[in-house]
Amino acid sequence: MMKPFAVITAVLMLVPGSLYAVQAGQGAAGNLVDAKIAFVNTTVVLQSVAEGKTGLAEIEQYVASQRRPLDEKNSELETLKSQYSSQARMLNPDTAAEMQQTIAEKERQLRRLQEDLELSVNSRQDQFLVDMSDKIQGVITEFAEQNGYGAVFMESPQLPFLDSTLDITATIIRLYDEKYPVAGAGGTAEQPPAQTPPSP
Repeated sequence: MMKPFAVITAVLMLVPGSLYAVQAGQGAAGNLVDAKIAFVNTTVVLQSVAEGKTGLAEIEQYVASQRRPLDEKNSELETLKSQYSSQARMLNPDTAAEMQQTIAEKERQLRRLQEDLELSVNSRQDQFLVDMSDKIQGVITEFAEQNGYGAVFMESPQLPFLDSTLDITATIIRLYDEKYPVAGAGGTAEQPPAQTPPSP
Protein backbone atom coordinates (compact mmCIF):
# COMPACT_ATOMS: atom_id res chain seq x y z
CA MET A 1 0.00 0.00 0.00
CA MET A 2 1.53 3.29 -1.05
CA LYS A 3 1.96 5.99 1.55
CA PRO A 4 -0.12 9.15 0.84
CA PHE A 5 1.64 12.44 0.23
CA ALA A 6 1.66 15.20 2.81
CA VAL A 7 1.10 18.55 1.11
CA ILE A 8 2.39 21.64 2.83
CA THR A 9 -0.12 23.89 4.51
CA ALA A 10 2.16 26.24 6.44
CA VAL A 11 5.69 27.48 6.88
CA LEU A 12 6.94 26.99 10.41
CA MET A 13 10.12 28.98 9.87
CA LEU A 14 10.70 31.21 6.86
CA VAL A 15 14.16 32.44 7.73
CA PRO A 16 16.79 31.26 10.23
CA GLY A 17 16.32 32.63 13.73
CA SER A 18 13.45 34.61 15.20
CA LEU A 19 14.65 38.15 14.42
CA TYR A 20 13.41 39.54 11.11
CA ALA A 21 14.48 43.15 10.88
CA VAL A 22 16.82 45.35 12.89
CA GLN A 23 16.89 49.07 12.23
CA ALA A 24 20.24 50.55 11.26
CA GLY A 25 22.10 51.77 14.32
CA GLN A 26 20.05 49.61 16.69
CA GLY A 27 22.17 46.46 16.52
CA ALA A 28 23.67 46.68 20.01
CA ALA A 29 21.78 44.80 22.72
CA GLY A 30 21.68 47.84 24.95
CA ASN A 31 20.04 49.98 22.29
CA LEU A 32 17.38 47.31 21.63
CA VAL A 33 16.13 47.66 25.22
CA ASP A 34 14.50 50.97 24.32
CA ALA A 35 13.78 50.09 20.69
CA LYS A 36 10.33 49.90 19.13
CA ILE A 37 9.53 46.20 18.59
CA ALA A 38 6.79 44.08 17.00
CA PHE A 39 5.89 40.45 16.31
CA VAL A 40 4.60 38.71 13.17
CA ASN A 41 3.08 35.28 12.58
CA THR A 42 4.64 34.12 9.31
CA THR A 43 2.45 31.03 9.07
CA VAL A 44 -0.68 33.19 9.09
CA VAL A 45 0.93 35.54 6.56
CA LEU A 46 1.68 32.68 4.17
CA GLN A 47 -1.79 31.18 4.46
CA SER A 48 -3.62 34.51 4.22
CA VAL A 49 -1.97 36.44 1.38
CA ALA A 50 -3.47 35.85 -2.06
CA GLU A 51 -0.19 34.66 -3.56
CA GLY A 52 0.31 32.15 -0.76
CA LYS A 53 -3.19 30.71 -1.14
CA THR A 54 -2.75 30.45 -4.89
CA GLY A 55 0.66 28.79 -4.60
CA LEU A 56 -0.51 26.21 -2.06
CA ALA A 57 -3.58 25.40 -4.15
CA GLU A 58 -1.45 24.93 -7.27
CA ILE A 59 0.85 22.50 -5.47
CA GLU A 60 -2.13 20.50 -4.20
CA GLN A 61 -3.62 20.40 -7.71
CA TYR A 62 -0.30 19.22 -9.13
CA VAL A 63 -0.09 16.41 -6.56
CA ALA A 64 -3.66 15.33 -7.32
CA SER A 65 -3.03 15.26 -11.08
CA GLN A 66 0.17 13.25 -10.69
CA ARG A 67 -1.35 10.80 -8.21
CA ARG A 68 -4.03 9.59 -10.60
CA PRO A 69 -1.74 7.45 -12.80
CA LEU A 70 0.08 6.31 -9.67
CA ASP A 71 -3.18 5.18 -8.08
CA GLU A 72 -4.13 3.35 -11.29
CA LYS A 73 -0.89 1.37 -11.27
CA ASN A 74 -1.33 0.62 -7.58
CA SER A 75 -4.81 -0.72 -8.31
CA GLU A 76 -3.43 -2.93 -11.08
CA LEU A 77 -0.82 -4.29 -8.71
CA GLU A 78 -3.36 -5.06 -5.99
CA THR A 79 -5.55 -6.86 -8.54
CA LEU A 80 -2.61 -8.95 -9.70
CA LYS A 81 -1.70 -9.84 -6.10
CA SER A 82 -5.29 -10.86 -5.42
CA GLN A 83 -5.34 -13.06 -8.50
CA TYR A 84 -2.09 -14.73 -7.52
CA SER A 85 -3.31 -15.32 -3.95
CA SER A 86 -6.53 -16.96 -5.12
CA GLN A 87 -4.87 -19.11 -7.81
CA ALA A 88 -1.56 -19.96 -6.15
CA ARG A 89 -2.53 -23.54 -5.21
CA MET A 90 -3.63 -24.34 -8.76
CA LEU A 91 -0.67 -22.84 -10.61
CA ASN A 92 2.20 -24.89 -11.90
CA PRO A 93 5.67 -23.84 -10.64
CA ASP A 94 6.63 -22.00 -13.84
CA THR A 95 3.43 -19.94 -13.97
CA ALA A 96 3.64 -19.16 -10.26
CA ALA A 97 7.25 -18.00 -10.61
CA GLU A 98 6.32 -15.84 -13.60
CA MET A 99 3.48 -14.16 -11.70
CA GLN A 100 5.74 -13.56 -8.69
CA GLN A 101 8.33 -11.97 -10.96
CA THR A 102 5.68 -9.75 -12.58
CA ILE A 103 4.40 -8.63 -9.16
CA ALA A 104 7.93 -7.84 -7.96
CA GLU A 105 8.67 -5.81 -11.10
CA LYS A 106 5.43 -3.84 -10.81
CA GLU A 107 6.22 -3.12 -7.15
CA ARG A 108 9.65 -1.75 -8.16
CA GLN A 109 8.08 0.40 -10.88
CA LEU A 110 5.50 1.74 -8.45
CA ARG A 111 8.14 2.63 -5.85
CA ARG A 112 10.18 4.43 -8.51
CA LEU A 113 7.14 6.40 -9.68
CA GLN A 114 6.36 7.45 -6.12
CA GLU A 115 9.96 8.47 -5.47
CA ASP A 116 10.02 10.54 -8.67
CA LEU A 117 6.76 12.24 -7.73
CA GLU A 118 7.95 12.97 -4.20
CA LEU A 119 11.12 14.56 -5.57
CA SER A 120 9.11 16.65 -8.00
CA VAL A 121 6.65 17.80 -5.34
CA ASN A 122 9.43 18.58 -2.85
CA SER A 123 11.23 20.65 -5.48
CA ARG A 124 8.09 22.68 -6.19
CA GLN A 125 7.41 23.14 -2.47
CA ASP A 126 10.97 24.23 -1.73
CA GLN A 127 11.02 26.79 -4.53
CA PHE A 128 7.63 28.13 -3.47
CA LEU A 129 8.78 28.54 0.15
CA VAL A 130 12.05 30.21 -0.84
CA ASP A 131 10.22 32.72 -3.05
CA MET A 132 7.58 33.47 -0.42
CA SER A 133 10.20 33.74 2.33
CA ASP A 134 12.18 36.34 0.42
CA LYS A 135 9.10 38.41 -0.36
CA ILE A 136 7.64 38.24 3.16
CA GLN A 137 10.96 39.16 4.72
CA GLY A 138 11.28 42.06 2.30
CA VAL A 139 7.83 43.40 3.22
CA ILE A 140 8.60 43.08 6.94
CA THR A 141 11.98 44.79 6.61
CA GLU A 142 10.56 47.63 4.53
CA PHE A 143 7.73 48.19 7.02
CA ALA A 144 10.15 48.13 9.97
CA GLU A 145 12.54 50.61 8.41
CA GLN A 146 9.79 53.01 7.36
CA ASN A 147 8.13 52.97 10.78
CA GLY A 148 11.17 53.13 13.04
CA TYR A 149 11.16 49.61 14.47
CA GLY A 150 14.30 48.39 16.18
CA ALA A 151 13.33 44.74 15.77
CA VAL A 152 10.55 42.52 14.43
CA PHE A 153 10.34 39.02 15.92
CA MET A 154 8.51 35.94 14.72
CA GLU A 155 5.66 34.83 16.97
CA SER A 156 6.26 31.58 18.80
CA PRO A 157 3.94 29.24 20.75
CA GLN A 158 6.55 29.41 23.53
CA LEU A 159 5.72 33.06 24.20
CA PRO A 160 3.91 33.14 27.58
CA PHE A 161 2.23 36.46 26.73
CA LEU A 162 2.02 38.83 23.76
CA ASP A 163 0.22 42.15 23.77
CA SER A 164 -2.01 42.20 20.69
CA THR A 165 -0.92 45.75 19.93
CA LEU A 166 2.57 44.39 19.17
CA ASP A 167 1.23 41.98 16.53
CA ILE A 168 1.69 43.41 13.01
CA THR A 169 0.62 40.24 11.16
CA ALA A 170 -2.54 41.80 9.66
CA THR A 171 -0.54 44.84 8.54
CA ILE A 172 2.07 42.66 6.82
CA ILE A 173 -0.68 40.69 5.05
CA ARG A 174 -2.24 43.90 3.75
CA LEU A 175 1.09 45.34 2.62
CA TYR A 176 2.08 42.07 0.95
CA ASP A 177 -1.14 41.89 -1.06
CA GLU A 178 -0.71 45.51 -2.08
CA LYS A 179 2.87 44.92 -3.23
CA TYR A 180 2.28 41.50 -4.85
CA PRO A 181 -1.31 41.45 -6.15
CA VAL A 182 -2.58 38.24 -7.75
CA ALA A 183 -4.58 38.60 -10.96
CA GLY A 184 -8.08 37.19 -10.63
CA ALA A 185 -7.80 36.79 -6.86
CA GLY A 186 -10.98 38.77 -6.34
CA GLY A 187 -9.49 41.46 -4.15
CA THR A 188 -7.21 41.23 -1.17
CA ALA A 189 -6.79 37.99 0.70
CA GLU A 190 -8.77 37.15 3.81
CA GLN A 191 -7.10 38.78 6.78
CA PRO A 192 -7.16 38.48 10.56
CA PRO A 193 -8.85 41.32 12.49
CA ALA A 194 -6.98 44.60 12.13
CA GLN A 195 -4.58 45.42 14.94
CA THR A 196 -3.27 48.72 16.20
CA PRO A 197 0.43 49.21 15.38
CA PRO A 198 2.68 49.44 18.45
CA SER A 199 3.34 52.89 19.84
CA PRO A 200 6.90 54.21 19.84
